Amino acid sequence: MGLQGIRRRLAEDPLLKVGIVAMALALALAGVVSLYVFTDETRQAIAAKSSKEATHKPLVRSDPGTDPWVEREPSPPETSRSREPQPEPSGSEEAQERSRETLPLEEEDYPLPTNQQLQTAHQPRHYHLPPGAIMSLTVDSIGLHNVPVLNSMTTRALDMGVVHLPDTSLPWSQTPERNVYLAGHRLGWPGTGSHLIFYRLNELRGGERITLRDRQGRRYDYQVLESFTVDPQEGWVTGRVRGRDLLTLQTCTPIPTFEKRLIVRAERI
Repeated sequence: MGLQGIRRRLAEDPLLKVGIVAMALALALAGVVSLYVFTDETRQAIAAKSSKEATHKPLVRSDPGTDPWVEREPSPPETSRSREPQPEPSGSEEAQERSRETLPLEEEDYPLPTNQQLQTAHQPRHYHLPPGAIMSLTVDSIGLHNVPVLNSMTTRALDMGVVHLPDTSLPWSQTPERNVYLAGHRLGWPGTGSHLIFYRLNELRGGERITLRDRQGRRYDYQVLESFTVDPQEGWVTGRVRGRDLLTLQTCTPIPTFEKRLIVRAERI
């Protein structure tokens, strides 16, 4: 049958025309399905090969291109540095205070608290800033409010509240990272501002808020990250950590031997 005969049959029989179109569509669909199946099988084979190779090849870590940061060793206190002796009157108040300087804290000579004193330590305590305080410390979760912080390591400063290690950061220091380092007595003398000031410091485990305020009322908030103990000689805890804005609180532990130092770390929020 010639091409003209086919055309005449299609014109005379519409059903034949529909059948031919349907057959063509079916053939096209069958071709698409075959192509998809072939492609999917190829993809699965490649994935299986890659997975098999990955289980046999060792993991290789890329070089980040930066050196790891380690906390610096703190500078020794001014009183222990090599320097020319400065003459001063033997009975001067400055000489007496310098001879009593203390950090790490020592607790051997302080009396253990009575039950009544412990009850007081578990109640909210509010303080007033003396003229020499550079800022205040508030830890609401352990009942401390507006504790004076003095930039000194003398016994007189410790008797008034909490001391700031002078060689460490302040909350407003213009440095890429900070570590504001504060220390206070676990016991201290009854009747002084530092008595049992950090007695409950061991209750800070993580998530609690600590607030510092300067003399102008500017507020610096921190959140506790962790707590741990170190030996008295481990001065690395006073160092800064790259890219971190930290606050560190220190006191003596455990009661009553106090051969370790309890460290609480918090970060600026």
